[in-house]
Amino acid sequence: MPMESRGLRRPISRRTLLTAAALAPVLSACTTNPISSGPTLTTGVLHSTATGQDHEWAIWYPSGADQSSHLPVVIVLHGLGDTIDAVQELGYTTQATTVIKAGAAPFALAAVNGSDLFWQKVGSQDAGAMVAKEFVGVLNDNGLDTSRMALTGWSMGGWGTLRLAEDELHGKLRAVAAISTPCYPDYKFVPGPYQEVLSRKLFETGNFYTHPNRLTDLPIFLACGTDDPFEVGNENFVIILDSEPGVLQPTREFGPGGHDADYWRSVAAAQFAFLSEHLA
Repeated sequence: MPMESRGLRRPISRRTLLTAAALAPVLSACTTNPISSGPTLTTGVLHSTATGQDHEWAIWYPSGADQSSHLPVVIVLHGLGDTIDAVQELGYTTQATTVIKAGAAPFALAAVNGSDLFWQKVGSQDAGAMVAKEFVGVLNDNGLDTSRMALTGWSMGGWGTLRLAEDELHGKLRAVAAISTPCYPDYKFVPGPYQEVLSRKLFETGNFYTHPNRLTDLPIFLACGTDDPFEVGNENFVIILDSEPGVLQPTREFGPGGHDADYWRSVAAAQFAFLSEHLA
């Protein structure tokens, strides 16, 4: 069935991931290419023992910085059907550059292809461990300061952002920004069309909504378009966070827009300005 007929948006971009023939040690060959008058892009492939797949990754160092700069890093988790290409397609590298030029301390962006695993364990494939252990190891190997990490993502990536913040990366993040995230206390509230990709088992295994105490003392940015089917759930989750002892009042952006790239571009400036404040 076509994605549009299920009520889901068309992905920003598509790329076929290589599948590992066997579980292999984590290795990472990389290529570095300066982007004219902009960030320096380093790319490579992570051979994951956690998922049994090969995952393409990318790191964008701001202009004038490189592996020796020991910068903090924002990890970006893509949405369902997207790849690391979406980081530039959504203007994230441009917005990060703008924030730094406006006076923020420099930081790098990093992303890894996560397939459709919702950034958690699905069967024998564990995309949560892939990010929190293996990809963080890649970031260390490429000179980034992983004691100063932030995490952000849209849609499936927003789910992964909040879930990882409560679990594998609990206590290891300076800030998070979750955009257009499915936020529900119970599976029965998930809109019908989305239940075709977010199964009950996935939901119940990874749902962050019922554990707000795991987000204590963590700066949180939440954004969702008012025409997005997930908007009411996000509004309700803000109420939960506001009333949870020890949880910082989240910064929230609920304005015009749907569950699509146009909305994600519209909040990117505020998203990266927020994250940069907590990475210095």
